[in-house]
Amino acid sequence: MDASTQSTELTGSFTAAAWDRIAPIMAEIEALPLLQRLSDGTLPPEIFRHYILQDALYLKHYARCLAIVAAKAPDNAQVLRFLGSAQKAITVEQGLHAGFLTQFGITSADVTSAEPSPAGFAYTNFLLATAYHSSYAVALSSILPCFWIYWHVGEAIKNRPVIEGNAFQAWINTYGDPQFAAGAREVIALTDIAARAASPVERAQMTDVFVRASQYEWMFWDSAWRLETWPV
Repeated sequence: MDASTQSTELTGSFTAAAWDRIAPIMAEIEALPLLQRLSDGTLPPEIFRHYILQDALYLKHYARCLAIVAAKAPDNAQVLRFLGSAQKAITVEQGLHAGFLTQFGITSADVTSAEPSPAGFAYTNFLLATAYHSSYAVALSSILPCFWIYWHVGEAIKNRPVIEGNAFQAWINTYGDPQFAAGAREVIALTDIAARAASPVERAQMTDVFVRASQYEWMFWDSAWRLETWPV
């Protein structure tokens, strides 16, 4: 089951409506040069190096966001289910990063000394602030796009013809992998459970942060393509 099929099966749910809401953003994401060139293996190595280093920095903060969201879950069943799905995603991404950091000559010292790009800094601070200051439902909705959009993109690229010798094939395999998909589906399900118990005001907030996080996903990839650094 791919991400598009999943959204169809969720028709009438909060997450289906939220996914429909970001359709214009998803169209822009799918057209990003970084993803197009990653798919066909022609992405310049320095751009991918910049991207994967920024993604490693992002994951450190994202993992903390997931822990905060789990701590706010309303019952032990949701805490355990959320932690399990979050662990799947983090384990998959950490394995991917370890391989690519080595492949592209990025050392642990490089990661430690790296400075987040403006887009990465803004995105992680948005997620951390939302996780700390919002309800479980709203915080959960803010971290969902990272799961869902990567799943969607990974599935879409995976279904294209394999380019022999593509240096980025491991990235494609990771986000098109059933294990990553399972984690994403579980977070989607948890978000729908939370939305059903949320007030109308809270549901509106959930939609707002879902859209904003999706915009940040576009900004993150676009900033890597531009090798974004701080202008002053």
